Amino acid sequence: MTFTNAVRTCLRKYAVFNGVASRSEYWWFFLFNFVIDVVFGVIGQVTIRSIVELVLFLPSLGVGVRRMHDAGRSGWWILTTIIPPWGIYLLCTPTKTESNPYASGYMLNESNVVSQSTVCSNCGKMRLPGQTYCVGCGARFSDE
Repeated sequence: MTFTNAVRTCLRKYAVFNGVASRSEYWWFFLFNFVIDVVFGVIGQVTIRSIVELVLFLPSLGVGVRRMHDAGRSGWWILTTIIPPWGIYLLCTPTKTESNPYASGYMLNESNVVSQSTVCSNCGKMRLPGQTYCVGCGARFSDE
């Protein structure tokens, strides 16, 4: 996933707390938040910085919860990420592809494969008929 795709996906899924988010999606959005915070901090725009942080709070929380789901954990685990080494470990854990109750319908497995289904060329998540965007990475599907 690219930087722009990750930021676009997180902003489009403004307050979505179900589904999954890949590691790259989470960390690219984290970098976006960090850069915005540093830029407004350096230029001394405290009011604008506070407004931007408020606006980006829900997308940041949403992508964090979806990241926990991708790792096979409840979204409530995002609350434990305030402990720095533990939080980094949780947010860097790989995708759990087998027996992940939070990603049912988002992962490619035999139980949800239907005819005329394909997978996303970016992340490999299942594309069901009629979808225009990937549920995993947010990439727009080109109808061929």
